[in-house]
Amino acid sequence: MKGLRLLSYLMLAGIASLVACGKSSKTTAPKPTPPPACETNHTATVTFENRSTTNTTYDVVLDGIHVATIGPGEHTSETVTAVVQHTFTFMITNSNNVACTPATTSFVQCSIQLYYCTH
Repeated sequence: MKGLRLLSYLMLAGIASLVACGKSSKTTAPKPTPPPACETNHTATVTFENRSTTNTTYDVVLDGIHVATIGPGEHTSETVTAVVQHTFTFMITNSNNVACTPATTSFVQCSIQLYYCTH
């Protein structure tokens, strides 16, 4: 009888240890998705496109700095600080001639804007 009782205790202890070793019922919350870089860095994207009807190559000048030279049908994209004013100009390459009227504007954070010249 003592042997049977001992065996019963051992079986109960074994079952209890198996239950205790099971997976925890706690669930961990998924990691939040990080914000996009434009949100973190307060930027926007502006694309400049050459739609020349006279086969002219343009220099893109952004805030007084030459950022690209684009041939007919080409484009270039720049990342700019959002919500501050920027001035850009399309210049005829290898000259001091403005191809299209300069523009000054500000960009909404995370926006993507397209500007083109058709000189």
